[in-house]
Amino acid sequence: MMRLFQILMALFSRILPGRASDLALQLMTGPRLPQAWRGRAGFAPDRQVPVGERARLNIWSGGPQRVLLVHGWSGHWTQFETMMKALGRDDFSFYALQMPGHGSEADGASHVGEFIATLRRALDVIGEPVEVLIGHSMGAAAAAYVLSEREDISRAVLIAPPTDFRGVVGRMASMLKLGKRARQQLQDKMAARVGISYDALDIARRGERIDARLLLVHDTDDREVPFTDSLRLYRSVPAATLHQTVGKGHRRVLADKEVLEWVAGFAREGVLSVPTPDAGQIRVPA
Repeated sequence: MMRLFQILMALFSRILPGRASDLALQLMTGPRLPQAWRGRAGFAPDRQVPVGERARLNIWSGGPQRVLLVHGWSGHWTQFETMMKALGRDDFSFYALQMPGHGSEADGASHVGEFIATLRRALDVIGEPVEVLIGHSMGAAAAAYVLSEREDISRAVLIAPPTDFRGVVGRMASMLKLGKRARQQLQDKMAARVGISYDALDIARRGERIDARLLLVHDTDDREVPFTDSLRLYRSVPAATLHQTVGKGHRRVLADKEVLEWVAGFAREGVLSVPTPDAGQIRVPA
């Protein structure tokens, strides 16, 4: 079915590039929440508060340190259940965002600009210092963007962050087999929808402004976000380390035992306890 869809899109984009780019934009801004996450409450929050009109902040009261968790595109806060349990409520209180378009029922489109704006609002709603910021995928990119704007978050864990959004759109255009005109129109329409230029969304370039101590985690077999995106950010952040996994993919890495141990140690100790790799230790996929 996918192969047939790609053939049809390739033809469609060359005959009617404007219509094809509109369809591609709709696909890119329409979250797809897996049915398995709907209504799941194995680690139900103590309370939930609104963040703007379409987002929610799930709150678990616990220890003195505050951890804010930000899921990725077509993700859900329940992906962090295992991580919250590994960290424990004796030491931490948790705040997990549910981004616009990512609730139990469809409520419209979303994009990285909304992720960034929602994360800013969530920090205002919390109203007190957040010691640890943890993000996955697009949530990690939004976290890095916000970290580059502020100095009051001391450490962050970013898992599989896309750092080149021109590349994100380009990969979608390639997957859909869009023609040259439709591809360019998709790039332009996405920038207009997000309201932030691609240069401003170059997360790796913004890395030099990040004062927080940063733990990056990325799997070399990630098929959704290239490992090189994290590598670019790692090289630009003054206080960062990179934990490279193999065979965990884009989402399973969130529940990997070794990753959870690294994250818990980093969150509790507040230091870069993960050994910083040298150039020879980092394996860049071909």
